[in-house]
Amino acid sequence: MVIPETPGSKIVAPLGDASAAAGHTGGLSARMSEGRTAGAALPEGSPNGDARTAFWLMAPALALYAVFTLLPIAATFWLSFNSSAGFNTSASFVGVGNYAKAAQDPIVWKSLVHTFLWLAYHVVMAGGLGLLLALAVSTLRITQVFFRTAFFLPHLVSLAVVGVIWANIYDPFFGLLNTALTRVGLGAFTQGWLSDPALVLFSVNVASSWQGFGLYMLLFIAGLQNIDHSLYDAAEVDGANAFQKLIYVTLPGLREVTTFVVSLAMINGLKGFATVFVMTNGGPFYQSELITTYIYRLAFQSQDHGLAAVLCILLSLLAIAITIVFNRWRARLSQ
Repeated sequence: MVIPETPGSKIVAPLGDASAAAGHTGGLSARMSEGRTAGAALPEGSPNGDARTAFWLMAPALALYAVFTLLPIAATFWLSFNSSAGFNTSASFVGVGNYAKAAQDPIVWKSLVHTFLWLAYHVVMAGGLGLLLALAVSTLRITQVFFRTAFFLPHLVSLAVVGVIWANIYDPFFGLLNTALTRVGLGAFTQGWLSDPALVLFSVNVASSWQGFGLYMLLFIAGLQNIDHSLYDAAEVDGANAFQKLIYVTLPGLREVTTFVVSLAMINGLKGFATVFVMTNGGPFYQSELITTYIYRLAFQSQDHGLAAVLCILLSLLAIAITIVFNRWRARLSQ
């Protein structure tokens, strides 16, 4: 008779010696019962012990966060109260002098207004175009994958390359845009798209939005796929037309995705730098200057690190204020 005891081992008892086997199994059961009892009696981890374990597990991440995030923020705040004319010069304490200098600088106020306009353009153009294309592409059956891929491709191109491409498109003499307008008989609408102070910020933002709308389109398509189709069937039974189904079914169903896309568009808008730097470098006459490009100009061209640090703090406060307002708007929508 073969009695399994543990994996990989066995106990052989003579046939007919049932009492021996029974005795062995009884002993094995007793040891297993003792083991379960001993396991149940093991002391559980104390809350203090769990907290210490969690702290040591998070310690590497906390150390990296302190070195690469908190320390640069503290250094920027300290530098905003000092005057430094370059990397090799020692800083001297000037109090709030840099803040007063920033308040009296007209380019700072101009770049602040341009940053707000840049955010609004990017949210409306990139987010709006992403929504419209999502609504159009989601109705396709056979060619949907092709168009989703084609519209997402610009997002894979870096903003610096996008700036070069669109600078050639906007060329007043040989650019694709003015040439196309002339060929179709709309030569009166040809412009110096990057040299006109009234158009330059909008023109550069078109290039930046062209790079970002593909990602927003995919997010909206994912949101459309999560809308319960029975709602459309119920709307059709009630006699709703396509526009009414869009207003009363589709857009409410995309509420969560819309808030996410808007937040993402604002974050990308606040980081606007590369396309402006490549296409216009803030010109002409600072008409496309953003806070980010002006920080670069002050820190690495004018070597005024104190004033650049003040603008960094201003940009951070702007991001915090926008985040607070956006979260309150989002909470109101979810009610």
